[in-house]
Amino acid sequence: MRARVKDNMDYVKNMENMAILNTNRAAIAKHEKKMAELKKTQSVDNEINNLKSEVSEIKNMLSQILKAVSDGK
Repeated sequence: MRARVKDNMDYVKNMENMAILNTNRAAIAKHEKKMAELKKTQSVDNEINNLKSEVSEIKNMLSQILKAVSDGK
Protein backbone atom coordinates (compact mmCIF):
# COMPACT_ATOMS: atom_id res chain seq x y z
CA MET A 1 0.00 0.00 0.00
CA ARG A 2 1.24 3.47 -0.90
CA ALA A 3 0.17 6.98 0.00
CA ARG A 4 0.91 10.27 -1.75
CA VAL A 5 3.20 12.70 0.04
CA LYS A 6 1.03 15.77 0.52
CA ASP A 7 3.67 18.44 -0.12
CA ASN A 8 5.05 16.86 -3.30
CA MET A 9 2.94 14.86 -5.72
CA ASP A 10 6.04 13.27 -7.30
CA TYR A 11 6.60 11.17 -4.18
CA VAL A 12 4.71 8.30 -2.58
CA LYS A 13 5.24 6.63 0.75
CA ASN A 14 5.36 2.85 0.96
CA MET A 15 3.30 2.16 4.07
CA GLU A 16 4.87 -1.28 4.63
CA ASN A 17 8.45 -0.09 5.08
CA MET A 18 7.89 3.70 5.26
CA ALA A 19 10.19 4.35 2.27
CA ILE A 20 9.65 7.51 0.23
CA LEU A 21 9.69 6.76 -3.52
CA ASN A 22 10.02 9.16 -6.44
CA THR A 23 7.41 8.50 -9.14
CA ASN A 24 8.63 11.19 -11.55
CA ARG A 25 10.24 9.09 -14.28
CA ALA A 26 11.74 12.10 -16.05
CA ALA A 27 13.48 13.21 -12.84
CA ILE A 28 14.73 9.68 -12.23
CA ALA A 29 16.11 9.43 -15.78
CA LYS A 30 17.79 12.83 -15.41
CA HIS A 31 19.40 11.75 -12.14
CA GLU A 32 20.61 8.45 -13.64
CA LYS A 33 22.14 10.33 -16.59
CA LYS A 34 23.87 12.75 -14.21
CA MET A 35 25.25 9.84 -12.15
CA ALA A 36 26.54 8.11 -15.31
CA GLU A 37 28.30 11.32 -16.39
CA LEU A 38 29.81 11.71 -12.92
CA LYS A 39 31.07 8.13 -12.97
CA LYS A 40 32.62 8.69 -16.42
CA THR A 41 34.27 11.91 -15.23
CA GLN A 42 35.69 10.13 -12.18
CA SER A 43 37.01 7.35 -14.40
CA VAL A 44 38.74 9.86 -16.69
CA ASP A 45 40.20 11.67 -13.66
CA ASN A 46 41.57 8.38 -12.31
CA GLU A 47 43.11 7.53 -15.68
CA ILE A 48 44.76 10.96 -15.89
CA ASN A 49 46.19 10.57 -12.39
CA ASN A 50 47.54 7.11 -13.29
CA LEU A 51 49.18 8.52 -16.41
CA LYS A 52 50.74 11.37 -14.42
CA SER A 53 52.17 8.86 -11.97
CA GLU A 54 53.58 6.69 -14.74
CA VAL A 55 55.18 9.69 -16.47
CA SER A 56 56.76 10.71 -13.17
CA GLU A 57 58.19 7.19 -12.74
CA ILE A 58 59.59 7.28 -16.28
CA LYS A 59 61.20 10.67 -15.61
CA ASN A 60 62.81 9.30 -12.45
CA MET A 61 64.15 6.27 -14.31
CA LEU A 62 65.56 8.44 -17.10
CA SER A 63 67.21 10.67 -14.54
CA GLN A 64 68.83 7.64 -12.89
CA ILE A 65 70.01 6.32 -16.27
CA LEU A 66 71.51 9.71 -17.22
CA LYS A 67 73.25 9.94 -13.86
CA ALA A 68 74.67 6.41 -14.24
CA VAL A 69 75.89 7.17 -17.77
CA SER A 70 77.51 10.47 -16.76
CA ASP A 71 79.17 8.85 -13.70
CA GLY A 72 80.58 6.05 -15.87
CA LYS A 73 82.52 8.39 -18.16
